[in-house]
Amino acid sequence: MVVAQYKLTSFDIDMSDKIIPLDCDDVVLLGNDTFKASRLKELVDKQIRQRLHRCVYESNSLEPGISIFELFNLISLSEHHIKLREIQYKYVINCQVLRIGSQGWQKGKLNIEVCILSLDPNLNQIYLEFYPEEAIEYDPIFDDICKIIAEN
Repeated sequence: MVVAQYKLTSFDIDMSDKIIPLDCDDVVLLGNDTFKASRLKELVDKQIRQRLHRCVYESNSLEPGISIFELFNLISLSEHHIKLREIQYKYVINCQVLRIGSQGWQKGKLNIEVCILSLDPNLNQIYLEFYPEEAIEYDPIFDDICKIIAEN
């Protein structure tokens, strides 16, 4: 399988064990706008599909153009043709996330990965992962405190 990858970021993420996959009900704050993770996935998918299906026209031809998706779907190298089965895009952006059961907003980076399948572009896959700036430390004493409060 041949994969094309395009990275739209000028900074790298520390790929440590701090990766948190976002749940559909987690809330993401991008600038002044908030989105449920499920809605953010829908909006990204819609934008990607709209842009990939735009047509590209040759300036010296009156022929109808091909879509951007079709343009990148087949790569010709001399006599060899490579048909891409999947194209991946990766976006990284600063954000804040409010996760179910958390104590509040947490700053970090949002990694949005889009996988476009050439066989059926309606089955695009979108993954949202959060990389917190600070590691979340779990202290088991909080469980004991919660039990004491619940008993009283």
